[in-house]
Amino acid sequence: MDRSYHDHYPHAFVLRVVDTVIGIIELMLGLRLLLEFLGANPASAFVAWLYSVTDTLSGPFAGAFPSLAVGGFVLDLSIIFAMIGYGLIGWLIAQLLSFVFALP
Repeated sequence: MDRSYHDHYPHAFVLRVVDTVIGIIELMLGLRLLLEFLGANPASAFVAWLYSVTDTLSGPFAGAFPSLAVGGFVLDLSIIFAMIGYGLIGWLIAQLLSFVFALP
């Protein structure tokens, strides 16, 4: 195979792993945001599991912003902030990896 393909393969693979992990985190936080907004029952097994997993992920961002209650719906701004934060962290990791793998 072409040598240049092998030079970029580890970089591409690591970037895919980072994108996948950040994507899963974003998906779980987005699902939590939707379930909270719609008032899902936290006693449900799936909802309880999702809340417990995302509690850990949203922990560093908890309490940063108040939740907004609008007509019986709750919008947790801390979860939105966590989603933005993890997106930025993923972008920074990708930029750092691009820099590291671009070195001769």
